[in-house]
Order: sequence, then C-alpha cells, then structure tokens
Amino acid sequence: MRAAFAILACFIAASLVRAENHITWEITPPVCGPGQPFRLQVRIESDDILGGANQVGREIKPPRGMVLRYSGQVFRANATEATLNFSGVAPEEEGNYVLPAFNARFPSQVVLVPAITLIVSNKTGYRKEGRARAELVLPERTFYVGEKITGGVVMRGSEQETVTGSFGLECEAEGFTFQTEGSSFTQPLQDGLGLMKPFDLTPIRAGQGEFSLSGIMLVNTGDRISSLNISGRDRPFNFRRKLTVEHVPETGRPADWGGSIGKLEITPPDLSNRFPEVGEPIKLKLTLVGEGNLERIIAPEIPGTDTWDIALASELRQRRSEGRRTFIYTLVPRLPGDLKTPAIRFPTFNPDSKKFETVVFASVAVKVSGNAPAKVELVTIDPSAKVGTPAAKMITGLLTPAVAAGVKGVAKIEPLAASQPFWLSNSAALVALLLTTAVISVVGYFAAHPEFLIRRRARLDLRRARAAAQYAYRRQDYAAYARAMTQGLRTGAAPLLKAEPLALTQSDILRALPTASPTLIEAIFLAADGEKYGAKDARQTIAEDAQLQAMLNTLEAQL
Repeated sequence: MRAAFAILACFIAASLVRAENHITWEITPPVCGPGQPFRLQVRIESDDILGGANQVGREIKPPRGMVLRYSGQVFRANATEATLNFSGVAPEEEGNYVLPAFNARFPSQVVLVPAITLIVSNKTGYRKEGRARAELVLPERTFYVGEKITGGVVMRGSEQETVTGSFGLECEAEGFTFQTEGSSFTQPLQDGLGLMKPFDLTPIRAGQGEFSLSGIMLVNTGDRISSLNISGRDRPFNFRRKLTVEHVPETGRPADWGGSIGKLEITPPDLSNRFPEVGEPIKLKLTLVGEGNLERIIAPEIPGTDTWDIALASELRQRRSEGRRTFIYTLVPRLPGDLKTPAIRFPTFNPDSKKFETVVFASVAVKVSGNAPAKVELVTIDPSAKVGTPAAKMITGLLTPAVAAGVKGVAKIEPLAASQPFWLSNSAALVALLLTTAVISVVGYFAAHPEFLIRRRARLDLRRARAAAQYAYRRQDYAAYARAMTQGLRTGAAPLLKAEPLALTQSDILRALPTASPTLIEAIFLAADGEKYGAKDARQTIAEDAQLQAMLNTLEAQL
C-alpha cells in the first residue's frame, strides 16, 4: 500500500511540475543600417511537444518605424522544439529599438517570447542604393467625406534586386473604406524592375485618423535564394500617415450638385438620330471621365419643354476600373423644325482648388421632320337654337359643327340625369350588387363556421325523431318507440361530441347528458336493438316517456 501511495505521489508531483522553456533569438545581420532588411529567428526548446504555432503575426507589435512580418515556422512532428522566422526592415533612424514581448501560441502551451532589441547604426556601411524598396503614393492634402482617393504602393526594383510580386496587403484605417482591385491589376513599372499596386480609399466621416498600410513584396536577387538568407524573396513594408477629413463646404454649393467630388471631363455628346420625326424617341448618351467618385454621381433630372419630352436617365453599366460613367437620356421631339437638345450640367467639387466647378454638355442641333399636332378648338352650341344663329365665342375644344341645308332645327336634348330609364337601370344594378354582396357574405360566413348548419340540421332531425316517437307511443308500438327515441338521442348528441350519430353508444350519450340515468339509457338502447340481440320486451321503456322526452329537450336546448 505504501508503494502505491508513493507512486501516486510521484505521478502527481510530476504532473504539477511546469515544463521549462529555453528561448533564444538571432538577428541577421546583428547590427542593421537604416532601412536595411533583416531576418529574425526565434528558437524555442521545451519539455513538451510543441507542434505548430497559431496567430503569431497578430501578437507582434513592432516599434514605430520598424517593419516586421511573420514568415513561417520550421518544426518537426512530435518535436519539442520550434523555430519562428520573421522578415523585417530596420527603421530609418539610428538607435536601439525594442520589440515588445509577445506570445507564441502552441497546441500544448503558450510560450512568452521576451523582448528583443534591434540595433540600427550608420557605421554598418549598408547602402540603400540598388535595393528594392516600397513607396506610398497618396496625395498630401485635406480629404473630404465621400471622396474617392486613388493611391498605390510603388515597389521599385534595381539591377541587383527586381520585384516580382506582392501579397498580404493589409490596411488599418478607422473611418475609411479600403478597396484594391486584386493581384490581376498589379501594374508593372516602365523600367520592368518593379510593380505598382493601386488601391482606393474613401473617407466615411470627418476628423483626423491614422492610415496604416502593410504588405510583403517578393524580391529576386538573381542569386540562389535560401529561406534564411538576409536577401530572401519576401520583404515586408509598412506605412503610417495622419489623414485629415472634412465635409464638403456648403458655401457656393450648387443646388443641383449630386455628390460628385473630383476632376471631371466630358466627351462630346452622342445622339442616336439627328433627323427624327415628330414623336420619334432618340437617345442622348453623355459620358463623364476623370478622377473622382464617378460611381456616386447622380444624373440630374431634366424637365420637359415645349419642344421636348424627356424621360429619366438610365445608366450604361461599365466596370469600375474603366474610370468613366455614361448616362442615356430619351428625348421625344414635339414639334418639327430645327431644334436643339437641352444643355445638361454636372456640378462637381474639386478637392485641389476647394471650389465647385461645372462641366456642361452642349446642345446638339437636330432637324425634326413631320407635322405638328393639329390645333383643335372648342365652341359652345345651344341645341335648341334656330338654324343660322351665330355660334358662341370659340374656346379650345371641338370644332364648330356644320348644319346641313334644309334642316329646320335641332331637336331639344334632355340631360341624362332627367332620363327615367337611366335611374331605373342604375338602381337595378345597385340592388343586384347589394344582394350579391349579401349572399356572398352569408355563404362565406357559413363556410367559415360550418357548425351552425350542422346544429340546425341536428335540431330538425331531433324534432322529426320526437314526432316519430310520439306517433309510436300513441300506437303502443314499443319497438318503433325505442328506435325513434334512440335516434333522437344520437342525433342530438352528435354535434356536441363532433361525431356521426350512428357511431354513438350509451356511454357517448352519457358524455353529452351527464345527469341522465345510465340504467334508462341502457334500457332504451337494448329495446331499440332487441331484435338483433334477443333483448326483453320494450314495454317498460314507454313508461319512462317523460324522462326520455326531457333528455331530448335538454339536447335540443344545447343545440
């Protein structure tokens, strides 16, 4: 027993002992020049099996000016050691930069990596000339809410280091929306040694905020590349900038401004037909190009004129990357002759000059053929006037009627309201409508509540059964009396129990008449079915006619 307790105590003590971790790190080169790429390796040795690390990149908070990205892990299955690889770029100024301690999360435990110091000195002899580098392209000015800011990351290479690609572009900017066109839209530079990664930035609220952009560019040195070589293929970059955002000023804002911010240019208007006929629709296509939030522009509504009917503008769907916006107006000429399409204005706010500007699509000359609508005039005529009486003064409307020669006069026409058949026919139609509505309402009500009709039929059947029972009572026909009385009890109890009358038994009748005599109900049922089961004579049931009639009255009252 003592040996068992000793083994258990050793096991518990061993489980309570915390695994010891040995952590070392190495920076290559040990001392970096300003802006020099470097490699960081963190080696972890433990008493437990470590496995793969998770979310290491999110734990790292490099000091300002330093760019550091997690490159990956070197480990073996069921191994108690792991190597974490990082790639980075040193800050542009000399000094000692401390990378704060961070957690490396493994499946078996969380390992705390202590703070790491990077030394930056001008005495290393490092020269940035000939090295691939990334540059942020973003205007230096005040931005405006809703503006589309076009920016990009220029990754410049050299004869020694060419940039072949990029990945992992991440943006942290509170109060902005960030959008990139994807890797397929990465543009090569003219010298063929670098790339341009464009992006769009849109402020969504006013104020000051910090814009942070990071990523990794793939660099080819032309030499045999090792994953641990300081001139390795992946090289991170990071940019931080303070941005100021304001609302578009209200001073000088045109009433027809539709939210456009940027520099707009116009192309000549395109008309589908310059020689239409009166009433023939033609299409007027207007295309805007330039820099700005073209997708947020609202086409102005152009009211119709005496010479044109103008429908609301439709939009020609285009890719966002095309940098253009096309609206199509439908115009219908109302008169023939030499006409001009209406001039259409598009106000915009120029963020560089901080002023509102307007681009105008000029009118287009159109020659319209055909005939104008005939001018129709109205006159007032007295039907009872004699032939030859001058017509009243003309007003717009119908033409003056011509009276044929030899007609002595015009018969007097009574107003429709004075016609008796008019009122009779309309009254009959109204009555028919009311009756139809009433019938439909009644039929619909009974269709929704069928229990009313079921109980009404049950009352009629119960009364017929009572009459049959009374007739058999006067004739002293005991069997017929029992059958009629049983039928009446079943008919009256069926709607209350929601069942068919022939399916009810003595116990069902007692459910509908809890105060009834079970002996009497059993006797009347036996008397009714006596011929089937050889029951005794049914004379005794007639003697209880008063109680049976009271049962029928109770059922009828419940219906």
